[in-house]
Amino acid sequence: MTTAPAMTWFWRAWLTAVVFVFPIQHTIALRNLLLLAGLLAVLATWRAAPRPGLPQELKPAAWALAAATVWLLLHSLAVAPAPTLALANLRGDWLLPLFTAALAAFVAARAGLRDALAAIVAALLAHMLWMFGWQFWLWLSAGMAGGWPAGLVPIGERDHHSNLSGFLLALLLAERLASQHGAGRAALFPARPGWIGLALAMLADAALRVRNGTVVSAMLLLSAWISMGRRQPRHLVLLLVVVALGGASLSFDPRWNGLKESLTVGWESPSLYWQTWDPAARPATPSGAKLEESAYARAAWAHQAVNAIGEHPLGLGFGRDAFGRMVAEKYGFPGMVSSHSGWLDFALAAGLPGLALLLLAAGLAMRGGWQQFRRHDDPAGLMLCFLVGGYMLRCLLDGHLSGWRLGLFAFICGALVASMKPARREP
Repeated sequence: MTTAPAMTWFWRAWLTAVVFVFPIQHTIALRNLLLLAGLLAVLATWRAAPRPGLPQELKPAAWALAAATVWLLLHSLAVAPAPTLALANLRGDWLLPLFTAALAAFVAARAGLRDALAAIVAALLAHMLWMFGWQFWLWLSAGMAGGWPAGLVPIGERDHHSNLSGFLLALLLAERLASQHGAGRAALFPARPGWIGLALAMLADAALRVRNGTVVSAMLLLSAWISMGRRQPRHLVLLLVVVALGGASLSFDPRWNGLKESLTVGWESPSLYWQTWDPAARPATPSGAKLEESAYARAAWAHQAVNAIGEHPLGLGFGRDAFGRMVAEKYGFPGMVSSHSGWLDFALAAGLPGLALLLLAAGLAMRGGWQQFRRHDDPAGLMLCFLVGGYMLRCLLDGHLSGWRLGLFAFICGALVASMKPARREP
């Protein structure tokens, strides 16, 4: 089976457009229109085009994901206090991402390994270049005074771009590591563009100044050094990059100051300052130093979530706002949404069994991706391993296990799985 040149260009353009549009605010209608166009194109080429398969190494992860889906459906019907609400949330924040993953897999199987992943990386790089250009323009507008406007972004908040740079770093770091393995047989991209793209992803982390994003980036680089550094000593440069990223974050992000003390206060203080932000209720630190409010709030929210999970181990009904519903019921304080930890949010919504199945699926996906890389010299497997690991770590630190972030993550995962060697069907 062959794909016409015109359709090949369509698949590439479609993948690039979807990934680029996904994180942009107020573009849900455009995103849905693109997904519909992709679905119609897949159906129109159903008989004549390749279809994705599932590598043997990823079948345990697929079974775990299926078990998690069944649990969430049964939980929404039989356990959730408001089944209608839980099912509506399940559709938007679980079933729809699974659909986007499947759609991306069918398109990637048609586009081909290199073209599909190159389109995704190009879209993520476009966002980084847009951010750099925006900051450069602001710097020029200020007369090149006051230093580089790090942390300012053209769309949304900094964490929008931080998620994108994290995805880009995971993909390119894994691809570059794969290219160094086996004398470059596993390279997907030419060496120079690949290294330049990886450098831009790391520079984006420094330009964004998102503390949790830097933690994840450092862990990815450290994991790369551990997995490859012992065999190839030149990869010690990765360790130097970790030190440089950490040092830059510590130097330029004042929120690191007093982090430990503020976390302790947030976890132990009975004050409800985390709700009202009334200065009169602000707890004092033991040393008298200024309270770092971001760290304090995250610790206070996490403590409340952990206590609520202990009281409701089977969860309160699926939805990203389970923490907010708990706070409204317990304190009569509406309006909150997330505990700012995706893991805690998921456990509070779907129960401890739901969280266990989610983590099992993620762990098996990482193991399967690693086995795919080692057994078949397949870079897509290592890319999946790094992508899942980085995203799940970020979701532990931030409430990012929902919305466009989960949708885009699932989309990229679907494309990666379809791009793996055993899944491709040659003409």
